[in-house]
Formats: sequence, structure tokens, C-alpha cells
Amino acid sequence: MKPGYFCFLLLIVLLVLASCGDSRPPNQPDFQPIRPDATAAPTIASAVTVQPTSAIPEGVALSTFTHSSQRFSISHPETWQPFERPDGVVFIDPGDAAGYGVFFNDAGQVYSDKDLNQYLVTFVAKNFVDQDADFAPLSQEQQPDGSIVAQFSSKDPNLGQAISEVRVSQKETFVFVLYLSATEAQWQVSQNGLHRLAETFTILDTAPATSVPPTDEPPEWVLTGPLNNTFGFFYPDDWEILRQDETSVAVGMPETDLVFEASVANAPTAKDNAEAAQKAAQKYVDELKKDYKDVQTRPVEKFQLDQMTDGATVDFLYTAADGTAKAGSIITAVNEGKLYQVIFSSSAEFYQGALQWFNPMYKSFKILPVEDIIQEP
Repeated sequence: MKPGYFCFLLLIVLLVLASCGDSRPPNQPDFQPIRPDATAAPTIASAVTVQPTSAIPEGVALSTFTHSSQRFSISHPETWQPFERPDGVVFIDPGDAAGYGVFFNDAGQVYSDKDLNQYLVTFVAKNFVDQDADFAPLSQEQQPDGSIVAQFSSKDPNLGQAISEVRVSQKETFVFVLYLSATEAQWQVSQNGLHRLAETFTILDTAPATSVPPTDEPPEWVLTGPLNNTFGFFYPDDWEILRQDETSVAVGMPETDLVFEASVANAPTAKDNAEAAQKAAQKYVDELKKDYKDVQTRPVEKFQLDQMTDGATVDFLYTAADGTAKAGSIITAVNEGKLYQVIFSSSAEFYQGALQWFNPMYKSFKILPVEDIIQEP
């Protein structure tokens, strides 16, 4: 097993391993959670049966692209269109079967090998992993120059199965991500050409940019989970970890009562997973009624958590000891004899607004099957 691959394999399905920690390197560019709503129905294009020709034929004329920031340059086929953005560039094959790009960010510090690996993991997890992606890590290795290269397979909703490669390197405080991708069939005939183009990537200027006054930028999203590594989810990096132990983790927004927590335990006895999930949700609100006044709940409803469609949920409202009205929800699901619970709550007057945080967090929740927990030799 190549160094770092174990950490990549598990973290990439949204888990935080003890060997990698529960945080990501600071100052990584903003990403948004990419897990779609349960109602979103992806469309998969029909598989191409004709063996394609390479998108980068031998002897193709190349042009040199230099980013407007003067941070880097890279060659591209003259027929490929560049799409420049403030933090990089993307090149697309005219046939829409292959592409590559470069992205950069001034991290403000020099990362260790571990932090650079975490940077790669978070980049891939945020951009390529969701319940419909059919994601599978293929390989990872560290190059002699310190860069980290990872390959993986994932499903594009329009093109079908694709093979991708991500290379992460750092010079001074700047981190550069070089991304190559093609449909599964096109990768077989174009990977050598893509690699030759990647070799033309040249870092030009890594001088720190002139500082600007801070702005109210949206938070980045980072990974966390319990110490036993059985699940993980994303949370905003300006929230705090309130509790983290072997089977549970809770995060909260500072100076507010917004709290999101998740846990795993043995499932209650029941004839099936759906009944067990419903019993657990009902038990939680029954306990609330013992501890607080004026507890109001909706009936238990069927609800999906991760890929388990037979989960349950209950919304609740109650009066706390200090007289504050509290609102929240519990989501439960059972898998292979384990009960997973997600609970989020806040003051009732802020609850609707808090859903802009809670919804992406529960949608990013990911269970790691027991058979995938591999111990590194």
C-alpha cells in the first residue's frame, strides 16, 4: 500500500480518520457541499460503444497559456478553448470528452506533507464525492518533488464514468492543483497526452499578493466525525467542535445556540430497519417530554439519511429551562445493526434561518460500511 493511500481511501468518502485529524489546512479556497437534494434525479448519458480516437493526437499544435496573474503557464492544444478564472484556468476538449485545469491559492503558510495530503483529500471530496458519483479511489503516491498525485473514478451526470487525476504541489506559500479528466474510454487513449500537457506546467511567480482589507467571506466547509471513524460530515469552519468522542461529535456556531450533532450506537430490537429507526426517533422525543415543558412534535415520518431510504425523522418544539422556545429535528437510520442519529436545534425564532447551515450538514452525512474500515499494516 502506497504511503498516504489509506488516509486518502477513507477520508475521500467524507470521513475523518484519527491518522489525519479532524481538520483541514487553513486558508483553502471556498467550496460548497456538493451532495444533491434527495429529489434531484441525475441523468446519465447513454454509454458510447465506439472506441474513441485520442483527444490529443500526436503532433497536435500547442499554444502556451500564461495566467493573467503571472503565477503559472501551461501548454494546451490550439483547438482547445481555455476558460480563465481568477484562481486558475480550465481547458476543454472540443468533443467534451476530456479536459484539464490548474488552480492556485496562497495558503499563507508552508504545509507539511500531512497537511498537503489533507488539502488534496478535501479538494476531491468537495468536488467529486456524492451519493450519485459512484466514486472509487484508484491510486495515490507522493512524488520525489513532494507533490501528491491521486487517481479516482467517478460518474459524471452527462458523460458517464470518468477517470480523473489530481496533482497537488506547493511552492513557498502557494498551493497549485493540476486536474486531468476524461471519460473512461477516452482516458485509455488520451492519458499519455494529458500527462505530457501536465509536464508543461510551470510555476512563475509565488510572491505574496498585496494584502487587502478582510471581507465577510462565506465560510469554508471542513470534515469531522467521531473517533471510531464510522461516519463523517461537513461543517462550516467558523463553527466550533463542542464534543468529540468514540461514537459522537457535536458542532456549534459560536455565540449562538445553533448545535448539530451526530452519533452511532447499537440499534434497538425491531423486525426491520425502518421500524428500528422509527422507534429511536420516537424514543428521543419521548425523553424530551420528560425533561422539558410544552413539548410539541410532528408525527414520525420516513426520511433518507445518506443512502438509507428507510430512516425516520421528527420535528420538535419545546420550552427550555430558561423559558426559551427551542426548535429542532432528529433524523435516525439503521444500517447493519447500528443506529445513526443526527440532531440539530436552535432557538425557535432563528430555526428557519439556521436551516441554511443544518440542511447542507445533514445532506453531507456519510456512513462508512464496516467492511471498508481497513487497518493499515
